[in-house]
Amino acid sequence: MDDEQLLCKWLPPLVQLSEFDGNWDNYDNFLYEIFKKDFIESRPIFKFKEVRIRKYPMVANKEQAYFHVTSVDSSKTSNDLNDRIPDLRRCERIAWIRKIIENYNCGENCNGCNKIKYWPEPYKKYKRWHFLFENFRFLVVLEERENYNLLISAFYIEHEHTLQKKIKQYEKYKAEDA
Repeated sequence: MDDEQLLCKWLPPLVQLSEFDGNWDNYDNFLYEIFKKDFIESRPIFKFKEVRIRKYPMVANKEQAYFHVTSVDSSKTSNDLNDRIPDLRRCERIAWIRKIIENYNCGENCNGCNKIKYWPEPYKKYKRWHFLFENFRFLVVLEERENYNLLISAFYIEHEHTLQKKIKQYEKYKAEDA
């Protein structure tokens, strides 16, 4: 991965639990500070609109969106944030989310990668923008609202079939858009 990160100068390094000697509380607090800096203290812009987060319900004084970018739902039948378990691959990449939103149309700072593929998909009465960083198997999802964009999720794509499905969705969009 280190060689690949040289391809995109704007992509921050992974933030790994091992850097905190396995101390989950210190790691979680550090991750939250990144999240807070990137989405609460300031906000990225996509298509001339701020990217906002879902705040409620708050758990342990942390916004709902934080849990969607650092954990997975352990129960497919519940939306309770207490049913979520940490996902280290999401945690390690928390600093990537804002950078991908800001650099989705990357050019001069990228060399030899497949660039970020981005496309809209309908979702209920909204449009969801998907940002697929294929080289790193990472996806960010924003929902376009009237006056802002809402951060929905961001995650590492573990399974090859899921990655291929996302690539096909992008290719379908590009073919229809042509």
